[in-house]
Amino acid sequence: MTRLGKTEKTIFGVAVLVLLLFSYFLYDDSLLFPKSNQSEMELIGSVATSQNDVRRKNLDTFSWLPATREDKIFDNDSIYTGDRSEAQIRLQDGTLIRIAPNSLITLNMKNGQMMLDLRYGNLVGDITQGSQIKIKSGAEEFNLDGGGKIEFKKSHSGNVDLRLLAGKVNYQDKKVRKSLDKEQPIAVSPQGVKALVKPTVELLTANNTTFVRENPDDKMPFNWRGRGNIARFEMEVSPTADFNNVAVLKTTTEGKTEISEPLEPGPYFWRVKAYDRNGEIGLSETRHMSLLHLNVPVITSPGQNAEFQMELEVRDPSQLAISTEVRWSADSMLKSYHWQISQDEKFEKVVKEGNSFVQNTLTPRLPSGTYWVRVNGATQDKKISGWSAAVPFTIQVTAKKEPIPDRPELIAKDIKFRLPRPDERRPASEMAPKMEWTSVAKTRGYRVQVSKDLNFQQPQQYDVQDTSALWSQMEKGQSYYRVYAVSPKGQLSPPSDIGSILVEDMKPILTSPQLMEPFNNMSIFLQTQQEPFIWLEWRKVAGATGYTVEVSDKEDFSRILYTSTLPGNRYLIKSKVPLGKIYWRVRAEAKDDLPSSWTDKREFTVYHQKNETFVK
Repeated sequence: MTRLGKTEKTIFGVAVLVLLLFSYFLYDDSLLFPKSNQSEMELIGSVATSQNDVRRKNLDTFSWLPATREDKIFDNDSIYTGDRSEAQIRLQDGTLIRIAPNSLITLNMKNGQMMLDLRYGNLVGDITQGSQIKIKSGAEEFNLDGGGKIEFKKSHSGNVDLRLLAGKVNYQDKKVRKSLDKEQPIAVSPQGVKALVKPTVELLTANNTTFVRENPDDKMPFNWRGRGNIARFEMEVSPTADFNNVAVLKTTTEGKTEISEPLEPGPYFWRVKAYDRNGEIGLSETRHMSLLHLNVPVITSPGQNAEFQMELEVRDPSQLAISTEVRWSADSMLKSYHWQISQDEKFEKVVKEGNSFVQNTLTPRLPSGTYWVRVNGATQDKKISGWSAAVPFTIQVTAKKEPIPDRPELIAKDIKFRLPRPDERRPASEMAPKMEWTSVAKTRGYRVQVSKDLNFQQPQQYDVQDTSALWSQMEKGQSYYRVYAVSPKGQLSPPSDIGSILVEDMKPILTSPQLMEPFNNMSIFLQTQQEPFIWLEWRKVAGATGYTVEVSDKEDFSRILYTSTLPGNRYLIKSKVPLGKIYWRVRAEAKDDLPSSWTDKREFTVYHQKNETFVK
């Protein structure tokens, strides 16, 4: 490490002093912007209490300073309270003003009378008997006198709302002196003083309304009528009458809204709040509603993946078709039903459909194949339910006269296949597992099924003519396969025995080397800063043609300092390494094969005499 010279130390020291000086200016600007001579200002009160974030600023100062208990308040001082903060100001005449959270006021004397300029927020004043206070909000001013407690609130409209809490307080409006009524708050605006009247809400949607949803997001309409100078409405829906758990909250400027949010079926309570432009709130009555979901039908027959097989004596193969019965259970609200049969699960190829007034139907004649059936229902007032879950079934119709082919015999029942490496070259016949079976007489080919489960619920299926097939769409792990012989008219033989196919990745043959020296967590002390000579050693691995070693100063080896592949089992670090912890690991290499896994990492710590962590 290079030591700092005298000049560099001097420059560094001056830079630190300048940084500290400017940091102080950010905290206290009184040196840059001198405060007014407070001795020339009129003392108008003091801070009685201060909780959390309360600040004070004089008219001609630049920054806000914390306001603490017993601080003096002078003419033109401003007081700010933050979130969850409040303060109490005691005026010279004994009047006590409590400033609520998130408020800003300015206090000054005008013609010998105290004036409070409420910029925003709330405050409560205890006016001493015989005192007078002038309240200012924007361009509006009005006088208060008497003895009592009064609440001031700067409303959303910019007006100042006055509410008498206790005692008797008078106010002067256009030279007319009036007394505040405890039961009737007032609002002071550029148009004068007027009584505050709470808005009202009349609910128009009937009580105990039941909504039936066909889908979870079907809209439910609600209507009401508001009276007053209303700015907005808030509708609340809750599963409890105390509305402590509000499930839906909708805000609107109209006397209506629609709810499309998903809700569980059951009873609910709802109400509407009206907010007028003076900040007053009106609350409607609470009404009940119920929500029902129109449950989809459930098909009970045929069962999942049912197979219907039948032999028919026919001359024309087109007559090889049969009907089957479909049954379902359904919600009592459903009075009629519509069914569909398709050749695909998404019902893009609907082959048959019809209507029923009972919970069963007989399908038209269907030829051999795999089908899906589904049902929906309609209520008396034409509300349509969703579709039932699609149920697959298979119909296998064969001509009776044709004999059933013999089943094939598997040549290899247990197939193990190792996936080739990307760089490994193999013949095309060895790039996938090969399934083979014995030949069956009088067939037109074979049907091969491959499945991940022994029940062959949704197998991969291939029709081939030879007695072998490559499974090109192979999947890793254990799978099962079986083979059918197919007659000239399409009749399937019994399935062969079930064979297994195990597809696995190529695994490394080599084992990981065993690390020897240096031991884990060893400390290495260097006498000088010259290149170190540190030997890394490990045990040889049978079959290895070489070894790769990695050295890093990162535990996850995200940055490699040195790496090398060498034939022996020792590696010499002879270049500089950073001080501190060093990590290393080794793996064995094999020609034309995969390397072994990396060994667990080892670490050692490098110190030298100038290292501040050096232990003498």
